[in-house]
Amino acid sequence: MSKQQFTIDEQKICDYLIRHPDFFTNHQYVLLELELYSQSQGLPNLALQQQRKLREQNTQLKTQLATTARLALENERVFRLFSECQRQLWRCHSFSDLATQLADTLCQNPKVIACELLPYTDPLHTIVETRLTRQNCYLGRLSQQEHNLIWLKDNQLQARSVALYLIGSVQHPEAILAFASDDVTHFNSDNDNLFIKEFIASLELRLSDLA
Repeated sequence: MSKQQFTIDEQKICDYLIRHPDFFTNHQYVLLELELYSQSQGLPNLALQQQRKLREQNTQLKTQLATTARLALENERVFRLFSECQRQLWRCHSFSDLATQLADTLCQNPKVIACELLPYTDPLHTIVETRLTRQNCYLGRLSQQEHNLIWLKDNQLQARSVALYLIGSVQHPEAILAFASDDVTHFNSDNDNLFIKEFIASLELRLSDLA
């Protein structure tokens, strides 16, 4: 018998048992003939097996719901922070004031331990060239040398993951907005950048006005 035919026959058996849920009740001797036992558990009760399977599925659903709820709360928090930052763009009238206000607001996120808005200087060219040429943003980890270029003021900062966003273009960079987290998984390539990209566009406009 071919493998394909055997698979089709198995499906027919499954379909039949689904249509006749009382089959094993009416033919209990069949269970005695089947080798459904394991050395550790002995002969299983099919009802218990079904309950165990349902519990596993229920646990998976609860985990998925908890993850979805956690992400929704995180997205709401991020949205509120960037909304506040949008308002601050027009209250600040210098680059330094803006950098201070952004750091104070965005570091309210418990996963963000540092935020820097850096005016572009020649030493930052290496980071722009190696990290920000493809998508004008980078999420992940930095080398110690790159870390020191961004956070010159805080040598004790332990950034385990970072997010860098280029303000301007690769040809004409204006600034870099940098975030640091002590969670190695917080900033990664799977992050949703919708809120931050909209904010970056507004930030570019405001920095052009301040220039």
